[in-house]
Amino acid sequence: MDPTLGRASFHIGFYIAFVAGVMLFFLEKGTAEYVITQFTLAIGLIFLLIVALLVRWGKSREQ
Repeated sequence: MDPTLGRASFHIGFYIAFVAGVMLFFLEKGTAEYVITQFTLAIGLIFLLIVALLVRWGKSREQ
């Protein structure tokens, strides 16, 4: 994986997860916005996990 692509993907995933995580503190529990923000946080974290695994897999293939 190109290092620039990995870095950009990590920044995008971190931004999504960070913003969703901060928003959870300000939203009222039990509302639709809260549930959607929880899903967004989960998607951001899953995306970060996939990017981290792909970068790690790519580094092991280079050696």
